Amino acid sequence: MAIRHTMTSMEGSPLFYTFFVGFAVMATAAVDRSSFNITIVTYGSPHTPLAAGLPYTAPAYELAVREIRETWGYTVRHVLVQAEEIETCADLEDYAYLVSEFYYRGWDQQSLFVLTLPGCDELVPLAQLCREWNTLILSSGSAFPEAHHNSLYPTAVSFSPLNFAVWAKTFVDIFKHFQWSSISVLYDSGGRNSFYSQLADNLRNYLAPADYPKLSLQFFEVHSGVGITEERRQGLLKLTNLTSRIIILAFRANDTRRFMVSAAALDMTKPEYVYFTAEPFRSKEFYEVLRAEGGEDPTVAKEAFRTSLFQLTGSCTTQRAPGLAGLYQKIEERSRMEYGVRYADNQEPSEIALASYFSVKTLGIVINAVLTSDPSQSRNGTVLAKQFSNNAINPSWMLDNQTGINIDSSGDRAMDICVQRYNVEADTFSRTVMYYDSALAHLTPDFGPIDWRTPGNAPAKNVPVCGYDGAAPNCAPQAALLTVPQISGVSVGIALFCTLLGLFATWKVRKEFALKDEWWKMSKDAIATTETAQHHPWLSSHPSRVTKNSAFSLSTMGKDPKHIRRMKGVAVWVTKVQIVRSFTPTRNKKITLREMKMIAHGNLVHLVGIVVEPSCLQFVYEFCSKGSLDHLLNKMNIDWEFRAALLSDLLEGVSTLHASVLRRHGYLNPYTCLVDKRFTLKIAECGLYDLTSDILPPPGQDESQTATLTFSNAIRWIPPEIKKLGRKWSNLREIAGVAGPEADIYAVGGIMSSVMEEQDDVMLRSEGSSMSLAKPMDLERIIAACQYSNPNSRPGIEELKKAFYHNTGVRTGGFLESLVRRMQKYALKLEYAVKDRTEALNIERRLCEKLLVEMLPKPIVEMLLSGCAIEPEHFHGVTIFFSVIVGFVEFVASQTPLGVIDFLNHVFSSFDDVLPTYDVYKVETISDCYMVSAFVFICISFHHFIQQFCKQIIFKVRGKTLNSANG
Repeated sequence: MAIRHTMTSMEGSPLFYTFFVGFAVMATAAVDRSSFNITIVTYGSPHTPLAAGLPYTAPAYELAVREIRETWGYTVRHVLVQAEEIETCADLEDYAYLVSEFYYRGWDQQSLFVLTLPGCDELVPLAQLCREWNTLILSSGSAFPEAHHNSLYPTAVSFSPLNFAVWAKTFVDIFKHFQWSSISVLYDSGGRNSFYSQLADNLRNYLAPADYPKLSLQFFEVHSGVGITEERRQGLLKLTNLTSRIIILAFRANDTRRFMVSAAALDMTKPEYVYFTAEPFRSKEFYEVLRAEGGEDPTVAKEAFRTSLFQLTGSCTTQRAPGLAGLYQKIEERSRMEYGVRYADNQEPSEIALASYFSVKTLGIVINAVLTSDPSQSRNGTVLAKQFSNNAINPSWMLDNQTGINIDSSGDRAMDICVQRYNVEADTFSRTVMYYDSALAHLTPDFGPIDWRTPGNAPAKNVPVCGYDGAAPNCAPQAALLTVPQISGVSVGIALFCTLLGLFATWKVRKEFALKDEWWKMSKDAIATTETAQHHPWLSSHPSRVTKNSAFSLSTMGKDPKHIRRMKGVAVWVTKVQIVRSFTPTRNKKITLREMKMIAHGNLVHLVGIVVEPSCLQFVYEFCSKGSLDHLLNKMNIDWEFRAALLSDLLEGVSTLHASVLRRHGYLNPYTCLVDKRFTLKIAECGLYDLTSDILPPPGQDESQTATLTFSNAIRWIPPEIKKLGRKWSNLREIAGVAGPEADIYAVGGIMSSVMEEQDDVMLRSEGSSMSLAKPMDLERIIAACQYSNPNSRPGIEELKKAFYHNTGVRTGGFLESLVRRMQKYALKLEYAVKDRTEALNIERRLCEKLLVEMLPKPIVEMLLSGCAIEPEHFHGVTIFFSVIVGFVEFVASQTPLGVIDFLNHVFSSFDDVLPTYDVYKVETISDCYMVSAFVFICISFHHFIQQFCKQIIFKVRGKTLNSANG
């Protein structure tokens, strides 16, 4: 990984850091701030397709950094952490480890560390890390999904206009004002923009029945990433029509338009219906896509919008803050000059760019206030985060007077919401009819007039006059009174007719669904573009090593780029299956296809569609870039915690499969267990045999034995009851014709055994690990139970899951949570190491000080330790005492060396005992000479003390005690 100091592109390595280093030269008049160092780290994507990409937001950060340098004189270092592979919100979460890498390797540890995020899905994991580091994190592009998140992430502050608590409160006030209690929410859970799914989750949590018992909300989840058919849209709208007339469409503009056209086809755009849509920012792209015809009749689309269609947006304001136009111009100029980004006519920097600027600008205000009030807390992330919403530092200091943005007590941006009515003539949401002021926590419902298109222009009712089914008593015509026999006859006839009609309708619906639902059928042109290593750089490190027939197996996924296609901008994997006759979708096959469509589980590979050709079927699956489990285990050296997460995913996938109509996989093995880019294990080829059992090649046309997915390669995971049949299987998929759920349990045991065999010490507790690992005998018993010879003795999948989790102590949460836990452990280990080194340093320093005191006078030692220079001093009068031993030379000649040493120790130790009594200083001892001075460092009556000292040592040496009373 290389480090660059410019924004120019870098060849040879897709990952790099970009550093911008600046040093302030100004200082405030009262306190010198230039010695206060700040490291501001901005993590994001270098690509422009993302609205929060660094080409749009980095100029705003840089302008704010320059302003706080000039205003307060801080020494600021601005660092951009980015990677070329980051193209989507999910990628930002995958590469979040780069921030931790910079924290431990690139940060100088002497400055205030501040993390800024203009992105999206990476907010929560990075907020967890900053909580452990006690460092400040400022978000401008994404908001926390939880309300009152400051209790979970005390060092986080969100400047993002996506304050979901305010959105939920706005909806509640609207419902209360118009007395609406039955609401349906249709939301997108699989698009590239996670705003809609987070909005739905917050509505579900905020409007819980315990808090709002009178509100009844029905939620309908839609995954737009796999495409939504017209039949699916109409089916969802029919479900909402049974319980409500107030409908929230939480989708992007193109899907909102399609739902409104579908509602018009169902006659659900009458005045009794009210629709709401939500858009976080007023976007020119949103309105252009909403107006796009998309193949529909433009008059139909325009008529569909004529109903009561409202939009909630969080980027409208009653007036523009002073000087904001100048800020727009500065951001646009810097984007053009430094990043090559040109804004279109009448296009302004996004709300995310403005929030990025204000987050750093407000940081300067907060740091200045903390340095003035309590400098000791200037590097405490929790304290700094609280100050963003704290006015107690200075009553005259208000954030909104200096930045135009307020931060509430939860650490979120206080924002306003506009409710706008769709104007058919202007073909846009051009008139604000309601306004929510977050500062006042109040909705202004009569901000503008509303045309309800009802008699008297009254708002739509919560329950229609004729009821949801149109059969209210006050709407039915009054009939003449009937006699008892007539009523009985009519009742029996109606009951018989309703029964027959219900049976007929049920039969008709099932038949039509089975015969006409062709969601799976795809055109070959839709997947015609072949992906190469240029489109997927990670494939360049996995050269193709498969044979020409390996296209028959999904196990090569992630290694062979020849079978990767792109469909609607998303990578998919194409698997070809040779057939001997044309594919005819019988009723049973359509039931299988229906089940494959309805199963939407994170541990099963999703079937996108099938391309039918005369000689083969092309099955189009979602792309799992890491390949098969066997390939991953052979390629990477992974520890127990990671392996346990893979086994947990395997058990969850098998459990879902056994609970479905498919009942079993049939030939489960490590080659049909795939791993995606998030290191999530998924089971592939579910139900494939049921679709091809009658058209597979005969035994004479066996697949190549060099292919990955063959009977010989997978024999280890085939149960003994199938081996005993004695058949020679030409195609491994044929085993699914005789296998049951017990065969999958046997294969699971074999896969668990394979995963354990890859690492000899997998059962040992890793250093610093908090996981309670299983004893070897526990796992051996689980594996042995799965591989009993008698199929009826093997445990069920739910029993197996319970035994696995109980005996191994595996914690769920996936690979990313495991990575966060490891980072926390590493940080704790570093903290203990620093503490131990600091204690050792203190011990050495005390020893050094003690040695200095023995060698030099105490005042001199104190001056040296305080860093002061030792200057020569002049004394007007001192007294020097010298003593020698008479006849010492003759004495030494007659004694042994040890005797001489013992004698000198006895004499000089006696002298040393007397020194503290008279506050005189021993200068030196050389041979038998002993030198003492007085009045050098302590002002005393030196002659008198020296006299007393001489008398004392004479008597001390002779073994007598001087009587102070006798002089």
